[in-house]
Amino acid sequence: MVGASGCLPFPNPSHHSGSPDNRGEWKRQEAEGLMYDVKERLDSAPLSGTQKRAIALTALLNGVDGYDVLSMTFAAPAISAEWQINKAELGIALSSGLMGMALGSFFLAPLADRFGRRNLILATLVLMTIGMVLAALSDSVTMLAATRILAGLGLGALVPINAPLAMEYSNAARRRLALGFYAVGYPLGGTLGGFAAAVLLQYASWHAVFLLGAALSALMLAVSYFILLEPPAFLLVKRPPGALEKLNVYLEKCGHEPLEMLPPAPARGPEKSSYRAIFARGQVGRTITAAAANLLFLMTVYYVLSWLPQLVADLGYSSSFATVTSSTLSLFGVAGCLSVGLIGKRMPLAAMAACYMIGLMAFTTIFGFGEFPQIVLLALAGTMGLFLYGGVTSIYGVIVEAFPPAMRATGVGFGMGMGRVAGAITPAFAGLLFYLGMDRFSVSLLMSLCALLGAFLLLSTRRSIVRPTQTSAA
Repeated sequence: MVGASGCLPFPNPSHHSGSPDNRGEWKRQEAEGLMYDVKERLDSAPLSGTQKRAIALTALLNGVDGYDVLSMTFAAPAISAEWQINKAELGIALSSGLMGMALGSFFLAPLADRFGRRNLILATLVLMTIGMVLAALSDSVTMLAATRILAGLGLGALVPINAPLAMEYSNAARRRLALGFYAVGYPLGGTLGGFAAAVLLQYASWHAVFLLGAALSALMLAVSYFILLEPPAFLLVKRPPGALEKLNVYLEKCGHEPLEMLPPAPARGPEKSSYRAIFARGQVGRTITAAAANLLFLMTVYYVLSWLPQLVADLGYSSSFATVTSSTLSLFGVAGCLSVGLIGKRMPLAAMAACYMIGLMAFTTIFGFGEFPQIVLLALAGTMGLFLYGGVTSIYGVIVEAFPPAMRATGVGFGMGMGRVAGAITPAFAGLLFYLGMDRFSVSLLMSLCALLGAFLLLSTRRSIVRPTQTSAA
């Protein structure tokens, strides 16, 4: 019910009598009721233009992330040829950015639960821009590794903050579709960026690949500064300074009546955002399961993403064709991302993620069999992309839904940080296996088994990983 001022009325506790305990219980119930009312209005109403633009922005940010992460793999064959480095050294260069991403996920992403999603996203884009510029100026493996760690800090923090935003901005009916739309940004950024990188490698140099990434990050920094809004879930739970004003700006832009004042906080207070909270009793099982499944799956993912261009080049194909193969994988990944949103309501996310993991395992093994003509390589890359990005999208959804808003950035940061650990280890580990003389099939089979283990873990715990009273974004 809306008052004469056009705002939601704020209840007067004096209208209720009883003991202090009863009044305290009434306040707690009223607070939860008003908070639920705000969430219910946003969940049940059609998506506004503001919400659609916000979800589109998360997809664009994910696209820049996709290009920045893959920029090293695009440039790897040219760097290897110019600097005359072996695969073990190349593996270190490939892993350095992913190591920075792990650190960013663990230590920077949780700051978003304290300082807000918007502020941290802007900070990550600054780090990404600086890191990409310095990478373009590198003249040694050591300098390149250091600059990739710097950019990786920003990249690692961006995804755990950005991924939940798409779901938090959406209404209930479109939440998984919003997740799929957000996820499309990554393979699309990799696809378009890969084709752009192929042109840059042919007509310029590998330095230009990193400079393009710096320009894209700087552009998104400017766009985000003017467009990005703090999501209601964070404002209602964490109550930062100016929370009411920010919440009302969001509500009015979405076509809803503003609030006179924030609902009173529940008597028990908001949940603490810390690593202690995500490992608390009742939450620890979901935390470990989501993180472990993500780690195992991403060991296969990062093997494919990091080594695909180099393995194609090793078959005697040009660096440009190797990059096109990687871009084909990303292009078909768009369909994988969208499939999660289209069939998401028909299958639990954990079961869906397991199916994609098994598919990636199978086709990564096939890819390792031996030499293939160009058309077969492109077909294999496309099929791998479908399962790879479908799996990444659905496992991200599993991780996001495993944590309530108060600890979401911390929990998602930890879960995705474990995946970044896999990313930091996998390229160097695979490079070492190649250096020790293992053939393409043996390494591909070994790395693909990680995805199978992740699928088994999700299928065996698919009921316990779901939060009770879960409403996805709330």
